[in-house]
Amino acid sequence: MPTTVITGRDLTLTIASTNYDAQTTSAILTNAPVIDTYQTLDGKAYKHIDDQWTFDVEMLADWGATASLCEALWLAADSAPNTTLAASLTAATGAVFAFNVFPVYPSVGGAAPGAQTVTLSFLVNGTPADTFS
Repeated sequence: MPTTVITGRDLTLTIASTNYDAQTTSAILTNAPVIDTYQTLDGKAYKHIDDQWTFDVEMLADWGATASLCEALWLAADSAPNTTLAASLTAATGAVFAFNVFPVYPSVGGAAPGAQTVTLSFLVNGTPADTFS
C-alpha cells in the first residue's frame, strides 16, 4: 500500500464546536509520559504512572472577528477557568482525536510589520479519545 502523506493542511481544528483551522498555523497534541525509575538489585525497573497531555496551537490573532477564538478563550478563562472545552483534531484520512482542554488567556500584541499571532498551550484533561477509520 502506498504511503499517505498527511500535512497540517489536512487537519480540521475544532474547539467548543467551532472550526478554527482557517486561522491556525500549527496544532500539535503531545504526550509527556510520567515514568518512575527504580534502581533495584537486578538493575533498573520502570513504572509508567501517568500521562500529561498538552495541546499547542499557533494561530493568526482573531480579536474582533465573528466567532473569535481569542475572545472566547479570554471569556472562558475569566468566567470558568476550571471548566474544560471540547476540542478535536480531524485528519482528512478520517482519524479523529477528541479531548478536553482548560481555557487559557491568549497573548496580546505583535511585531511590525508581520501579522499578529497567538501561541496557546493548553493542558489536556485526561487522555484523548481516538477514532481511526
